[in-house]
Amino acid sequence: MVNVDSLVAAYRERFPDSKPGFVVRAPGRVNLIGEHVDYHGGLVLPIAIEPAVYAVAGRSNAERVHVFSAQLGASCEFALTVREPVGAGRWENYVRGVVSHLSAEGCALVGANIHVDGDLPIGAGLSSSAAIEVATAMALLSVAGETMPMQRVAQLCRSAEHTFARVPCGIMDQMACACARERAALLIDCQDQSLEFISWPDGVIAVVVDSGARHQLGESEYAQRAGECAAAMACLKAQQGLHVSSWREITPDLLNQRGSGMSAVERRRAHHVVTEIARTRAAADALGNGDVATVGRLMTKSHASLRDDYEVSTPELDRLVEILTGVSGVFGTKLTGAGFGGCVVAIAKEDALPQIEWAVRSRYDKAGGAATRIWATTPRDGAAVLGLPT
Repeated sequence: MVNVDSLVAAYRERFPDSKPGFVVRAPGRVNLIGEHVDYHGGLVLPIAIEPAVYAVAGRSNAERVHVFSAQLGASCEFALTVREPVGAGRWENYVRGVVSHLSAEGCALVGANIHVDGDLPIGAGLSSSAAIEVATAMALLSVAGETMPMQRVAQLCRSAEHTFARVPCGIMDQMACACARERAALLIDCQDQSLEFISWPDGVIAVVVDSGARHQLGESEYAQRAGECAAAMACLKAQQGLHVSSWREITPDLLNQRGSGMSAVERRRAHHVVTEIARTRAAADALGNGDVATVGRLMTKSHASLRDDYEVSTPELDRLVEILTGVSGVFGTKLTGAGFGGCVVAIAKEDALPQIEWAVRSRYDKAGGAATRIWATTPRDGAAVLGLPT
């Protein structure tokens, strides 16, 4: 649990001439199902989790933004007029992009100092990048006395990640961070960006297990798979008499009938997208009816598709899925996030947590040689401005 008093004290020490005015909390997220379909206009079903990014912010006398990340032990400083990224792979592009896009939206930003810290791990696939974007945006808006609907905050943060971090992500991470609700899963239609809140059943938890394999997701992995899916869609659109505009219009049967012109890789990628969208709709319906067993079965099928069709899993993630699937009280499990490392998520009975922890400690930790981080959670609220400690 993060101590907000300590964060404010750290801000005062780093920025002694700047009075702290606001504390923002922006949570991480896990996606229950709907992986790698948000940038294809699909459906996703995330929840916000307890670990979060916190930003303490105050006004600066200069027309500049100064951000310090305690987790990285690094700072960046730049003018409010920033319009360009500083180079590939630099963390400060996430905050530079937010400043640029808020300004372009017409927000009258003022100079600000921001101290960022938290307990959301970086590189674990829990959307730390979206959390720092949303936290930065809300901190800057608060210092400037500006307001903005949370869905619009999410959209601008996504645009910032596209143009400055060069990651062509979908809208899921930013929307989950900004708009999630306590004890509800968030069904996001990534085609029209509409939201539906689905009540979380009593006695059920989401368990997040960190594989320990870090990933650094850049444009190459997203772009490669996005390109393969684009080629598959182009093949379908070229079919005489077939008029489609999005993956939402493609069924597995149609893909089987009209996908003969695709390469084997393109066909597998397309198969994942089409079946994952259908699985997500079915999982949302099941969750709304309290049928957690069906949700779990669909999650496990999702992991198999991510492993075999979309090829974004790793041996570590597969091993954790295998271990958790064998624990009594676990309904289903899969990788969460983009893959290539990071975490798996399981949904389980609340009283299954001790067995889950024992299974991971005895069967995964020994093989990996390091203690694995495990979080048990129910859905949490999205980002919010907190009151300063008295």
